[in-house]
Amino acid sequence: MKRIKIIANPSSGREGAVDILKKLIAPFSRMGASLLLEFTRHHGDAEAFAARDDGEDCIIAMGGDGTVNQVVNGLYAEKRNVPLAVYPAGTVNDFAEYLKIPKDPIEFVSMVERGHVVPVDLGLCGDRAFINVCAAGLFTELGYSVSDASKSSMGRLAYYLEGIRSFRVKDLSREYFRVRLETADGTVEKKVMLVMVSNSSSIGGFSRISPAASIKDGLLEVIAIEEMPFPKMIELITAIGVGKHTEHEHFLYFKTDKVTISADRALRIDIDGEPGPHLPQTVEVVAGGVPMIIN
Repeated sequence: MKRIKIIANPSSGREGAVDILKKLIAPFSRMGASLLLEFTRHHGDAEAFAARDDGEDCIIAMGGDGTVNQVVNGLYAEKRNVPLAVYPAGTVNDFAEYLKIPKDPIEFVSMVERGHVVPVDLGLCGDRAFINVCAAGLFTELGYSVSDASKSSMGRLAYYLEGIRSFRVKDLSREYFRVRLETADGTVEKKVMLVMVSNSSSIGGFSRISPAASIKDGLLEVIAIEEMPFPKMIELITAIGVGKHTEHEHFLYFKTDKVTISADRALRIDIDGEPGPHLPQTVEVVAGGVPMIIN
């Protein structure tokens, strides 16, 4: 009998975790699984649940990218080699969407039962692991200003509306900062509005923002959006929509296994939607850092 620990964020997404669990319990029971249910109540609960060894054969993180991030950090901190599956139940599920994880309960349980485990790369920013992306600069603070009520009632639309509001009130000329990116291949200095290091290609609802990304290549993707006049910004947004953005003159994009990022001002890094440390930081890959159950 397989023992499965489900770590669920009850406030994630538009459909409550309890309602989703009701749809999962019966098919898991049919496969003979024993379920250990853990509901988060406070920030850090998911990390603690994942770090604790309860003799489980696998862990399911049920929530959005932030919940998955906490679970990954719990596993990484204790060097636990327990297979992880992700059920996309949050407002933002970029990593699960990249993996094409099914939301249909029967299909999801079937995926877990098949147990196809793949070693997946992690990123490490300071002492915090990330599964999808870390970023600093414009719009990275949106997740902190959108209320849980708005996330539950409007889903991803709440982020878009807050982004539009923020864009309207910001003086973009004040958002640019000088960034220094140091790798084994050299150093790049640019004036930018946003810098990101990604593991997957799905970021902020855009499915191909870093099109060459792979979670199994032992490399991370570094992206910087440089200073540009407003017409060029519209041009870049259009290019992102059609997948031509990597050719844009103000879109910096390269792969590396390690990069040190510094800036000319104190900027907080967002890690998978969670508040992270301030720059400067070294970001590096942990090749095959977490075993994951995928399709």
